[in-house]
Amino acid sequence: MGESERKPFLKLEGQTVLGRALQGLAQSARVREVVVVAPADQLDEARELVLDAAQNANQPRNWIAAVVPGGAERTDSVQAGMLAVAEEAQVVLVHDAARPFVQPDRIDQVVACALEHGAALLAVHVSDTIKTSTDGRETSGTLDRSELWAAQTPQAFDAQRFRAVLQQACAEGVSATDDAALFERFDSPVTLVEGDRDNIKITTPEDLLYAKAILREVPSRSASTNGERR
Repeated sequence: MGESERKPFLKLEGQTVLGRALQGLAQSARVREVVVVAPADQLDEARELVLDAAQNANQPRNWIAAVVPGGAERTDSVQAGMLAVAEEAQVVLVHDAARPFVQPDRIDQVVACALEHGAALLAVHVSDTIKTSTDGRETSGTLDRSELWAAQTPQAFDAQRFRAVLQQACAEGVSATDDAALFERFDSPVTLVEGDRDNIKITTPEDLLYAKAILREVPSRSASTNGERR
């Protein structure tokens, strides 16, 4: 990003990216508690931020079950978060803190699919033609666009099966940029749930500009939301 501050802590029209992501989770009837995995050197800042976000969403303080330090790789961080998840949880959601526009109805859909099938993820059809290249200079092939989906989060998993997947991945030293890939490797295929194209991940400075445009075009995204715990 060219910023000294990490992506989830960046301000987006007066609120942090992480705070906006928590708002979406707070509106879902399916989300009973949240575990936030944060950089080890910003745990205090993260705790203060997420407790404020819970209060703004009319959620009790214990809605934030834990704020824990992450690891070197994504899989390490997810494993750290899973250790703080309640044993009785049926389904666990993994969501990128840098995705501020997740919609509660999509969360509900992906949880319902995970309950039925064991695992599900939000994704959108790829609209661009995708080329492959082995050397970064010349094309080596063209992929069939009709078969391609861009993965999003949240991704939802049967909690017990996902724990076993993470344990096996850690034991074998396997990491992935996408948790569904681990489930596919060690358990079974993951059900696709069509997501929204504005469920973007803040990765580049251009993404921040796009996010601000989304807020301007969709006024309801700009307003603070009041979640109801169920």
